[in-house]
Amino acid sequence: MKVFILLFTVFGWMSWNDGHPDDVQQKKMVEAVNEIRARGCHCGKKYMAPVPKIQWNETLYKSALMQAEEMKMYNFFAHYSKEGLNIGERLEKAGYNWMVAGENLGEGQTSFEEVLQDWLNSYSHCTMLMHPKVNDMAIAKVDKYWVQHFGKPMPAKK
Repeated sequence: MKVFILLFTVFGWMSWNDGHPDDVQQKKMVEAVNEIRARGCHCGKKYMAPVPKIQWNETLYKSALMQAEEMKMYNFFAHYSKEGLNIGERLEKAGYNWMVAGENLGEGQTSFEEVLQDWLNSYSHCTMLMHPKVNDMAIAKVDKYWVQHFGKPMPAKK
């Protein structure tokens, strides 16, 4: 069974120029998210208990980058591609065979810290950050657009 999580948007990130975040930037982003996941947090008025750590996933980065590039190219901001593909369909197109999929978007933030704080201040984005069933993550930034993809892959067939 696939679980699809569509979250609504807020508008942000750790400062880096557009392009692929280097290993240090990836590590800092994953550590920041894992620190929040490890201690638990309040999403709105609801306390979210600690959840397992996540790791960076390059395929999720490619799917996040494709969405960020498309939003910049066509000047739109949405959880669907211009072709109408949702997060699950876009992950499949990138080659990620998912069981759980989710997405956070931000627009206009100038640093990772800023977009992360905006996501924490939004109930739906915060609950995605704290989702206990995701274990992979990546973030892409293109111009003013931030795209964070989450996933849990389907188990390998035996």
